[in-house]
Amino acid sequence: MIYRKITPSPLLTSYVECFYIWESDVMLSSDILIESPPTGYTSMVFNYGTAHRIINNKYKSQFTPAAFISGQSTRRYQLQIGGKLGMIGVVFKPSALNTLFGIPMFEITDERVEISQVLGREGSELYERILESGTIQMKVDCVEQFLLRKVSQNKSPFDKNDFVSNLIFEKKGVISLKELQDDLFICRRQFQRQFLRKVGVSPKYFARISRISNLCALMARKNWKIEDWHDLVLQYGYYDQSHFIREFTEFMDEVPSVYVKSNTELANYLR
Repeated sequence: MIYRKITPSPLLTSYVECFYIWESDVMLSSDILIESPPTGYTSMVFNYGTAHRIINNKYKSQFTPAAFISGQSTRRYQLQIGGKLGMIGVVFKPSALNTLFGIPMFEITDERVEISQVLGREGSELYERILESGTIQMKVDCVEQFLLRKVSQNKSPFDKNDFVSNLIFEKKGVISLKELQDDLFICRRQFQRQFLRKVGVSPKYFARISRISNLCALMARKNWKIEDWHDLVLQYGYYDQSHFIREFTEFMDEVPSVYVKSNTELANYLR
């Protein structure tokens, strides 16, 4: 199984974290489950392989559309994949889908929405061009050129909510939202309302997602020991170890010690 990230054009870096290609060069002999914490990112995905299923707090098991846009995930989710794996994806900064396309992000939280329902005919035509592209680079170029056109046409430049959402994520959720609002002279009620439209969840909840996302990235690639929990509690601003375990379990449906030993994140399957 191959997963490769591709850096976007400099003109897209304010909106796009990366492109990715996810493929298998052989048919998978049986279905596998790949889990992910809520990441803080949103995405646009074009599947040219076998259809896969999403399992999350909304759906026990549902096929994803061939081409879709996904909003914020608020809890752990799983992908059930099998057959021939092949897809290209765009990982967006937290508020970029709203800034570029005007999507009210609270409407697609925990959802994978068929791209034509969001972008209309141009979404369907983009998917068709990707299917007709002969190489991975051609597929990436196709998506990148589409997004560059959208950036050039965009009449809604980044505002304070874009800045704040990116800053929360960069700070790994360890940030005082009250101090941030005061520094930027933002009205609390207006800030909450605009942030929900831009990102899909409240600023406080997004900070919690950002912490969990970064924690899971650390824990999935390192063999943590019991004595390490104290360092994590301090580093990520939890009151104590029980608060950390409670928060982790709420998002991941299992305690940290179980996750460390048995997580099925994508990194476990890559060669």
